[in-house]
Amino acid sequence: MKWLTGLLTAFILLLSACGITKDIQEIVEDRYQLEDVVESSVDSSDVSKVYNAEEDIPTVASYLQEQIKPNEVSELKEGKQILVYDDYIVTLQENDDASNTLVEVATVGFVRDNYQPNFFDGLLAYYILDEILDVDDWGKKQKNRCLNATGNCYGGYGATGGTYKGPTTIPSFRGSSRGGGPGTGK
Repeated sequence: MKWLTGLLTAFILLLSACGITKDIQEIVEDRYQLEDVVESSVDSSDVSKVYNAEEDIPTVASYLQEQIKPNEVSELKEGKQILVYDDYIVTLQENDDASNTLVEVATVGFVRDNYQPNFFDGLLAYYILDEILDVDDWGKKQKNRCLNATGNCYGGYGATGGTYKGPTTIPSFRGSSRGGGPGTGK
């Protein structure tokens, strides 16, 4: 029996050493209170989870960046900051006052299919969003889709809230492949 306990302990230590870590969604979930979940109008597996942090944006941003280094970090502008991770885009927004923060963790698919492009104005350049969302000229395509769709595109939880139903049309850029090969272009 002792050897089984020793073997199990060694196995757990080995798994820990292999770098099995939490993703940013789990880190946020462990620390902050869940407020709401907003489902994509296109794919119900793509969601944006909204948490309340009783801390200001710089404190939350610093904590999250210490836990997992983001791929991109916007400046704090007009009470809003964006952290970009491999599978999630985290939006930090002032909630009621500057001492509380809404922490919105959205899948990349949710952002690609639902967000108003102008939500990111002054925070992330569109060419960065094109790369993150894997869509050429996402801002222009999504802007046209938002204008022509029945229902509005998502403006972030602070603006749209949990009542978001969004455009129900599947965007033409969803599932497209990027790049090209011989014969593409002019």
